[in-house]
Parts: sequence; C-alpha cells; structure tokens
Amino acid sequence: MAAPPTESILVAPSALPKGFGAINLLPDFKASPLRLNILAREQPDPVAGHFVTLRTLLDAIVYLGAITDAGGRLHGYVEIWVQNLDGLDMAPAAAREALSNKILDERWARLFKSFDALDDHAMGALFRTGMETAHPRPLFYDAEKREVMHPTDPFSNGAWALCTDDAVLAGKGLPPYSSSLHRYLYVAGDAKSPLIPVTPNAPTNAGTAPLSEITGPKGSLIPISTGGLLLVRTYAPAPLDAFFDLLSGGTWEGILSGRAAVHLNNLNELLENKDGGSAAAAADGRLFLGKHGKWGRLIETFHLKLRLLADCFSAVRALTAQTQRPFLNLTAQSFQVNVDATGGAGIAHSLPFLWTARASLIDPGDAVTLKMEGSEAQYFVRGLSAPANVYQPESVSKPASGRGTLRIRKVLSEAAGMILEGTLITQERLGEGGGPTRNDLIWLRVPVGSGRIDLYGHVEKEPALAAGEWRFRTERQKLPEPVLAQLKAGEGVPIPETLFDMIPLLSGPVDLYSLAVLGARALLVNHDTTLAIVADELLSLARQVALEHNANAPLGDRIRSIFQADARWLNSLGPHRLTRELIGGDGGTPAALTPQEAFDLIPADLWFSTLAMLIRMLPAIGPDSVCRDFGDAPRGGMHKIYDPIMNDLETLLIRTRSLIVIDWRFNREIHGVLRKISVQGRK
Repeated sequence: MAAPPTESILVAPSALPKGFGAINLLPDFKASPLRLNILAREQPDPVAGHFVTLRTLLDAIVYLGAITDAGGRLHGYVEIWVQNLDGLDMAPAAAREALSNKILDERWARLFKSFDALDDHAMGALFRTGMETAHPRPLFYDAEKREVMHPTDPFSNGAWALCTDDAVLAGKGLPPYSSSLHRYLYVAGDAKSPLIPVTPNAPTNAGTAPLSEITGPKGSLIPISTGGLLLVRTYAPAPLDAFFDLLSGGTWEGILSGRAAVHLNNLNELLENKDGGSAAAAADGRLFLGKHGKWGRLIETFHLKLRLLADCFSAVRALTAQTQRPFLNLTAQSFQVNVDATGGAGIAHSLPFLWTARASLIDPGDAVTLKMEGSEAQYFVRGLSAPANVYQPESVSKPASGRGTLRIRKVLSEAAGMILEGTLITQERLGEGGGPTRNDLIWLRVPVGSGRIDLYGHVEKEPALAAGEWRFRTERQKLPEPVLAQLKAGEGVPIPETLFDMIPLLSGPVDLYSLAVLGARALLVNHDTTLAIVADELLSLARQVALEHNANAPLGDRIRSIFQADARWLNSLGPHRLTRELIGGDGGTPAALTPQEAFDLIPADLWFSTLAMLIRMLPAIGPDSVCRDFGDAPRGGMHKIYDPIMNDLETLLIRTRSLIVIDWRFNREIHGVLRKISVQGRK
C-alpha cells in the first residue's frame, strides 16, 4: 500500500492562473475584507472571450469566479450563476408557454432554498449574497479599465435597473414583466428614460433604445448581468467523465475554456500526466501501488467508482426531494469532482487523495412543469431543445408536435369544469411506435375568433377512424363563459391551423434511466469501447433477462446463467472494463486485463449484483424494473424511486470495501493460478 505523502499536495490556492485577473464583481463592496471576483483574461480568447464560461443552463450562465481577501490573496474558486434568458428563445413552445419572468424568478428562489437546505450535501457549499431573491443592479465589465461597474445614463446620471414594474412597461406599450419572457432596463423614476431590451426578440417601439445606449457604439462595456438574480457556489474543478477515466488509468487535460486549458492551482499538476505513465501520475492517490498492489488496484478502482456514483445518486435524490420535479437532462456533464489532498478536515494526510474525491451536482435540470387546472396528473417537459444523446430515452429527445385540423364533436359543460371531445386530423407523427399512449398528454392551441384557447387531453384509440385521424378527450378545465360559448358554437366546424404538442408522461424514472447509463459509463467503458456500445449491450442484457424472468431466482443468479450460456456477455460487460491499465499478463510483462483474469480478482456474484442494480434502474424493461414506465413516480414522493437503488449501492460499497481491508489478494491470485493450470492441463 502507498505511504501517506509527506506534505500536502493541495493547499488553498495562492495565485491566479497565468493570464487571468480577479475582477471585483460587486462595485458596492470594494472595501469588503472578502471579495467576490469574476475571473477575466488579460487578453480575450478568440473563442471564449474575457471570462471562463463553465456552462449554460436553462435560465443561467455560470462563470468561474474566486474569493480573495483585502490583501489580494486567493482563498478558493467559486461558480457565479447569473440569471440569463438568452437560451429560452429557442426553447420548445410547450416550455415557453409554461414560463414567464415571474415563474423563472420563483423557480430561482426555490432552487436557492433547495441549495441552502442541502448545503454541502454532495451539492457544494453555498455563499449567500442576498441577490438570490432580490434583483441586483446590472453589472457591466469595462475591458479598458478592467473593472466591473454599474452603468449609468449619461443624460440623467441615473442608474440603469431591470424594469419589473408592469405599469411602467404597459405605459410604454411593452409586454409586462410578470407574464412575459421579455426584459428591459430603464432608469427608475425618470419619465424620459427609454426602455432597453436585453432579451432576444423583445418587442421594440418608439419608447425603446438599443443596448448600445449603455455599451457605447463600440461595445466597450460588456454585460455580465442585466439585473438577473445571482447564485454563488463552491467550484469543483474536475469533470466526472474525466475523473472516471483517471481512475481507470487515463489522464486529465485540465479545465478547457476556448482554445486552451485553464490551470487553476496545483490540483492540475497532480492530475495531469506529465511523463506518459498514468500509474505514476496517480500513484500517491491510491492504496495499492506497483507490482505488489496491481491486483488490488482493480478492486480499489471498482470501489472508488462506486463511491462517486453514490455521490451522484444521493445528490439527485436530495434535490428531487426538495423540488419534486425531475431533471430530464442528466448526463455525466451534470456532475463535477473535487479532491481534498489533505485527507479530510482535521486529519492531515489520513487518506490517499483519490479517496477524498467527491462528486457534486452542478446542473439542477431544465424540466418545466405544465400547470393544468383540474388535472391530477403532473406533466413535465424539457425547457431546452437538445439533440438526442445516450443518457436519455427517445421519448425525452423526440417529442411530437405539429399542426392539424380540429373537429369539435361535443362540449360537456359542468359545474366542475368543461370536457371537450373531438377529432384531430393531421399527417404529423403522434408518438413513437404504435402512437400515443393513454398517459400521453395532447396540448392543443385552438384558434377561436381573434384569440387562442389551450386545451389539454388524451388520445383515445378507436379502430374505425381514418388514417391521420385521432379521437381525443380533454381533461376537465374551467373556462370563462364567453370561451365556452365559442367552443359550443364551433361544434362540427373544422378548425384548421390548430397547433399541437404530444407530451409524454415523464417523471423521475427518466433520471433513473440516465443514472443507469452513468453507471455504465463509470463501470463498463474503457479504452476499447464506447458508451453507445456499452449502453446498447446493457439494454440487450436487460431484455434477455426479462425474457427469461424467473420470480423464484435472484436477478444476479439469472444474469450469471446468461453469462454462462453465451460467452459474448463476458467480453462486453465483464469487470475487465473497469480499467485501462496494463496490469495483466504472464512473466511480469504488463498486458491488458482479460475478462477471465478480472473475474479471478473480483467475485463473480459481486459483479453480477452490480449489473443487476443497473438493470433494475431501467424503467419498463421488464418485471425487475423499479419503475413500470417513465412516468411511474408517486406525486409528492418522486425521490422515493431512488431508495431501492441506494440500498443496492450501499451493499455494493460495503462488499467492495471489505475486499480492500481484508487480506483477499492471496486467495484470489491462487485461484487464478489454478485456473491457468487447469486450462493448460486440458490442452
């Protein structure tokens, strides 16, 4: 085993990365002994610009920042979340219709409260600024003076601010703040102040002015925040994907921003591979080193990856419990990893640094809740359009939408609400495979008179209908009497240009599916395979298990039988996929670990239990699935679907940890020698 390092590898950073400066983000707090800064390049990157953009979320841009003291000493890096609505311009119609500035502000406040309640619960520490629920003054960066400032109007000398006053906006003939997704800056109290749009495609008129009114014709001032809310959290520097590869024996390239990597502190020096030998680069971070520990490294890698997965699962469950909405966009990029090379608080050097790695959730998800009066079901849609990826089932990435003609058959008006029965005629696709299911929601935007009526319902399959015709029945909705009269007057009349969206019933099980793929990424992807191939193999195994289901046999035993009946499973989903290190071979010559050699080191029942856990996480795959479909989560208890998997994972962690702390290596190596002798004897 490795001896503890003689000195701390990672200390509080004392210097900024080369080519960067720490720019005080809050001009009103220049005299504060502790300062919140945004990192800015001395020379802007041709691609990334002045700042390090860590990621873009549904309603935010996240920048890299730092905490310094009055003497300029750097005390750590942070994420600065700035509310920003630019991405919503390309959001699906269903998401845009369900959102407004008021809803986004409330969503931000709820997220802050969730982070506050889960502070440091695999979520990262939260720095409270007071700007999480109260809009700050706009923040613009003066690249020439290298400072952040609050812009002022040169004519009135008044400060620009975000206009949240609906009456002021209405007086200028502009959309209200509360019910739209458009935002404007103005000088409060100045009747002559123009309104400056700061969101894409915001309406303009004689009462508005372009943003150059503030930035100048040459754009010398660069907006950081146009009055959006802020969040500040600790920064975890290592991508989860990269850390999984590091544990497998790969390298880490640093934090990429623009055309180059950003080198924050000596964590980079620790994780980057300087000599081409991955074992050397990570040597001080493991218990098992060199020839003596080469067998132990495999089970150690297994255990460390499970620990990171447990962090991810725990964080997702915790935030889901707080928000009671799914993520719908979980991938490996939803998490980052931090490392404490001191071995934990209060006990310096007590653990190798890889054992102190902790995964944090950095993306709260972009699911948007559709609110439908009178409906017991709760529907969610993705807030951002995104291409399909291996982490999400097809129903998330390919929702059906289009336009058609509506025929209203009957309008049933009751005290509790209105129910409409009708037929939608369209040549567009409605759902996958056999079409929409009984749980899928159809959202119709019906042009009636000079306005539009939104109807929500479900398709009812009737075999007598012609091709392209779909019968539907709405949820009970409460509508004003004039609207009801218009709908009744439209009975039997074709209404063309009716827009529709098919919204599948999606909930926490979508995220459970994503976490199953994340588990496959951690445990089954090495140098000679890809996640797409591994995910396909895992789904194939799950379907095979479902076909051969036997309620009287444990799932792990059934997987073992499938492996024994077909050797291809051992090669595609065996424990040798845990590593890319050359630790196998005969005669002291390093070689890639073979599937059978890996089973000599990791107990087969332990590995089959791990695969069983991943299969149970896949919704609707068979009787072993925790969730029957992608909407199968209790309302108000969505987080509870993770509990069976968390129990499985805890058991796996205990079992792998026990293999590390007991003297198991000798017995396993002898088993491997005996196996080789028996094979040679048969030859």
